[in-house]
Amino acid sequence: MGGTGIGAQMATLASGTITRRSPGTRAYNRLVTVDAEAMVDPTDVDVATLSRIASGDQAALGALYDRYGAMVFALARRVTGDDQAAEECTQDAFLAVWRSAASFDPARSRPSTWICTIARNRALDAVRASQRRPTPQDDVQPDGHEPDVADVAEAADTAVRVAEAMAKLPPTQFEVLQLAYFDDLSQSEVADHLGLPLGTVKSRMRLAMNRMRTVATELGLEAPT
Repeated sequence: MGGTGIGAQMATLASGTITRRSPGTRAYNRLVTVDAEAMVDPTDVDVATLSRIASGDQAALGALYDRYGAMVFALARRVTGDDQAAEECTQDAFLAVWRSAASFDPARSRPSTWICTIARNRALDAVRASQRRPTPQDDVQPDGHEPDVADVAEAADTAVRVAEAMAKLPPTQFEVLQLAYFDDLSQSEVADHLGLPLGTVKSRMRLAMNRMRTVATELGLEAPT
């Protein structure tokens, strides 16, 4: 499927909703191509994309979704623990980006941080809302307690930090680490999912973790050997 078609599908805004692809379909920056060999800064590309969104460019919203949609969905799913809730949070997050792109200030935060923080807040709102609703008996936790929102918030903050660090990576490294961290896939599963040799996946994972050395150390993540 060509990049132009993706932009048209992903940026269709009708009655305040975004038509989005299944989270199982992985794509990365197909409309705004980051040339890893030329070491183009992904942040510069993201800032330019947000500027286009602020001017009403729906194709730019599709480009931003192609770069961050799977990550936002995975972050929301990690926080909410529910695919449907994560879908709704993802849609809400990108609608918020569409409506608020003009307010983004690159002097205050990176685009990736801004987007992931929006997703975090939507996901935490969903968790709080679910705890205010009566819970069917079959869904009650074995110990009779719901997850503590403070613990969920801490996990969400960690996920945002990882996502923000990952956004600095070249596309190929971003892709493998996203599947490993957010989708909990083993290296073999990542290789099968992407149709790549296992050695290639291991190499990209190691490079990614080395680039993320500081945050990886803080979060207790280890590069594969």
